[in-house]
Amino acid sequence: MRQSSLLIVILATLFIASLNVGLADTNRGLTIVPAANSLVVGPIHFVEIFFVAGRNSERRWPRVGEELIVKAEIRNIGPVAIYYFPTLCDSSLSAVFDPSYVRVESGRPRCLAASMLTALNPGEETTVWAPESGTAYVAIRSGSTTVTAIFSYNTDASFDPSTRAKARSTVPLTVEAGPTSLPIPGLPIESVALGFVLALGILLYRRRTKTS
Repeated sequence: MRQSSLLIVILATLFIASLNVGLADTNRGLTIVPAANSLVVGPIHFVEIFFVAGRNSERRWPRVGEELIVKAEIRNIGPVAIYYFPTLCDSSLSAVFDPSYVRVESGRPRCLAASMLTALNPGEETTVWAPESGTAYVAIRSGSTTVTAIFSYNTDASFDPSTRAKARSTVPLTVEAGPTSLPIPGLPIESVALGFVLALGILLYRRRTKTS
């Protein structure tokens, strides 16, 4: 009796969870990834910030287990040139994540070519991305969070610390469940509660029919 009761609870919970996951998967194809709102920080205009994920480098939300790239379109709206590292080996763009959603992995194979500061003249735009060579961003948990993109630059062509500056912009990020994820690890509490209520109703009905 105990084994059959436990089986009923498990099956009911999995049934409700599968309904929930099925609805989520149906809506996934309709997901629209919004760009960051235009933001100006000093001479830096964050025209757009977006995410790239998947083997084909698709512009979309990342899924659990996937690596992601943060891209930013930058415009110099100041009166003079600024200097930055283009995204080859080193990058002037970095990102800060909530570690419970995205893991930053270092120690990957790294490009060893020398990086040189590049000028971005007034009115010009460029696209930079993070992470730089040797680092990876890996999505580890589904849900909604935020990311702070940091663009570092110099006000002249030297590496003098006194000429360095940073501009920041915080944007939303949604990590979707992976296509092969089982429902149990991230099972919503609503599904658990509904599953147990359904199982309890079945048990009570069975006991009532046996005593009648």
